Amino acid sequence: MSLAFAVLGAQLTMGLVCAAGFGGLRGADAAAAAFFGAIVAAVPGFWMALWMLPRRRAIDARKMARAFYMGEFGKLGLTVGLFFAAALLFGQQFLPLLVTYVACLACYWLALMMTR
Repeated sequence: MSLAFAVLGAQLTMGLVCAAGFGGLRGADAAAAAFFGAIVAAVPGFWMALWMLPRRRAIDARKMARAFYMGEFGKLGLTVGLFFAAALLFGQQFLPLLVTYVACLACYWLALMMTR
């Protein structure tokens, strides 16, 4: 679980950095949109971690597969719902949101490189 918290922290930190950058360049609305992009990336990923990490030592393959599918469906639903909310809330500032979302997804690669 510590890895999940580390990735969550890295994503929220990346979101704050991007929000500060976009806020300085394009104003407060862009900063808010950028930070919401970090939320769109971090919340579904943490949801998946909550479903998978406590169960990773489960011996029963059927339970492990079910946890994976439930976690992935929840992650997909959260991502779609959050992007829908983002489009409604930040339609005019969607570029900062999307750029920050992609930057926060890169935190997974950073975590992978640092742990292997």
